[in-house]
Amino acid sequence: MVSHELLSRYGALIIFFNVLASSLGLPFPSITTLMTIAASIALAQQDLSHTLLQFGALFGAAVAGGIIGDLVWFLLGRRYGKRAFRRVIELSPSTQGSITTVERYFARWGTRVLVITRFVPGLSLVAVPLCGATAIRTRSFLLHDCISISIWACVGLLLGALLATHIDMLLSSILRFGWQVAFVAFTPALFVLYRWFARRLLSVGQQACAPTHTPLIVSSHII
Repeated sequence: MVSHELLSRYGALIIFFNVLASSLGLPFPSITTLMTIAASIALAQQDLSHTLLQFGALFGAAVAGGIIGDLVWFLLGRRYGKRAFRRVIELSPSTQGSITTVERYFARWGTRVLVITRFVPGLSLVAVPLCGATAIRTRSFLLHDCISISIWACVGLLLGALLATHIDMLLSSILRFGWQVAFVAFTPALFVLYRWFARRLLSVGQQACAPTHTPLIVSSHII
C-alpha cells in the first residue's frame, strides 16, 4: 500500500480537495478516497490521541470541502434558477427517473432530503442547486447540508477504519497485478465517461433544435 505516513501527513489536504471537486460535479471518488486514507491512518503505528486527532482533521476537511462545493451550486441555483438546475443535470450521472424522484421527495421533505441524497452518487449534485432555485433559506440549507456531510463523512471514516486490513490487502493486490487490475478498474470509468459525453451531445442537439424564443424566468426573492 502507499506509505501510511505519507497519507497520514497529507490526508486532510487530499480529502478536502477531493470532496470539494466531487461536490462541484467533477468525477472524483470522494468516498473511496476517504475510506482509503482512513484505513491508512488506522494501520499507522501511532498512539491513540494522535490517531483521533488525525481522524478529526479528516472529518473537518471533508465537511469543509463538501460545504464549500455545495454552497457554490446553491448560490448558482439561487442566482440562475432553473437554468443552473438544467446545467447540473447535464453533469450528473443520475438517470432522469432518479432526478424525478429527488424532485418528488424534495417537494415533500424540503432540505431534509439532502441527508439521503449525499449517499447516492450524482443525486446530491441535483438536490443542492434545486434548493437554491426553490427559494430555500441559506441558513436552513447550510444546517441540513452540514448534517448531511457530517453523517456521510463519519460513515466513510468508520468504514475505512473497520475495513482497514481488507483495504490494505486490496490495494496491495492492485499494485502487485498492475495493468490487469487497472484495466478492470478503468473500463467502467470509460463507460461512464462515454455516457456523459453522449448525454452532452444530446443536450447540445436539443438546444440547437429548440425554438429561439424562450420564456422569461422570474427568479424568486430569497430572504
